[in-house]
Amino acid sequence: MSEYTREDILKLIEENGGPEGLDLSGKDLSGIDLGREAIALELKKVRESTPHAIPFWYFEWADGVNLKGVNLQGATLKGANLQGAWLWEAHLQGAHLQHAELQRATLSDAKLKGADLWSANLTGAILNHANLQTARLSFAVLQGAYLVNANLQEANLLGANLQEAKLWEANLQGADLSHSHLEKVNLSAAESLEGTHFHNAFLDDTRMKRKQLGRAIGEELEGWYDQARDAYLRLKQNFDVLGDYAASAWAYQKERHMEKACNAPWRARGIYGQTELGDTDERRVTTWHPRVWWFYIRYTLKWLSDWFVEYLCGYGESLSRVLAWMLLVVLGFAAYYQVSHAVVTSSQDAATSLWDHLIFSLGAFTTLQPTRLQAAKPGIELLTTIQAIIGIALAGLLGFVAGNRIRRS
Repeated sequence: MSEYTREDILKLIEENGGPEGLDLSGKDLSGIDLGREAIALELKKVRESTPHAIPFWYFEWADGVNLKGVNLQGATLKGANLQGAWLWEAHLQGAHLQHAELQRATLSDAKLKGADLWSANLTGAILNHANLQTARLSFAVLQGAYLVNANLQEANLLGANLQEAKLWEANLQGADLSHSHLEKVNLSAAESLEGTHFHNAFLDDTRMKRKQLGRAIGEELEGWYDQARDAYLRLKQNFDVLGDYAASAWAYQKERHMEKACNAPWRARGIYGQTELGDTDERRVTTWHPRVWWFYIRYTLKWLSDWFVEYLCGYGESLSRVLAWMLLVVLGFAAYYQVSHAVVTSSQDAATSLWDHLIFSLGAFTTLQPTRLQAAKPGIELLTTIQAIIGIALAGLLGFVAGNRIRRS
């Protein structure tokens, strides 16, 4: 229960000559009703005797209670009704506002660092320039809220509803947006999204730019690679919807990097052990069990395969890597042919120049062998066949990667 009634709070504001400087820090105001309807009734009572009175506790423009600049640091306002309240520049650091009703309240320039707004209703609230660093906004409703230039660094927005919220130039660096609703939210003007968490976030036509995400999202920086994989997949799908194919390619490569990190043999059991081996906190299958050996073998092979695909073609996104491999194969085989004296001319004279060996190697690679050069011995013919198979495979891969790039251009 609240230490004060609504009448007590309004009286304190009157006696203080206004709300600014009024110290209510640490007070328990749980469930107090200072919403518009309650304030309208109080105003009606006052105006029965003084028709045109404007009490200090009433703010005409907001048509609600005036709490501008009031000191509510560490105060408990759980379930409080503050609909339409004027809380401009209010001090609410560390305040407890769980389940508070703050619809259309004005909290511009309010100090809310570390405040707990779990499941608070902030629909249409104005939080421009508010300091919400490390604030807990889990499952808060922020639909249509104004957060222009708000500082949301490392704020916890887990499961929050941010649909239609205005976040122009807001700082969301390191914020947790896991499970939050960001459908059609415009984040493109947000100051920073680097280190932000997006695991299981609802992204559908969510406007953002690749450069805002910096070098990595929060899940990757924290080492939560399975969650990072999911988050990058969601970002890739969102960038596809936006038509930003370069950003989509970046998110896809990041997703594959996270998959590789998950498959690392020293990490795979912690991620997949429960589902595949039945590991629990109380019970782990012994390391000597055949299933465990097979588990490690499979994930080691997957991890090595991921490395190979990354270096070969950048997961199907890098033309330059495929071309580099093609050049390396031609040069490598040419060098071997030269040192092993594997090439002769049509007159059976040994080829000596590097140029001849390069032409021979390129011919084997493209299956268009020049007539004036041929293999000196049967073993070399087998080698040129292997080189031709490699060439065909790399040519096919080049076409695949080029097709990916053209499709996304």
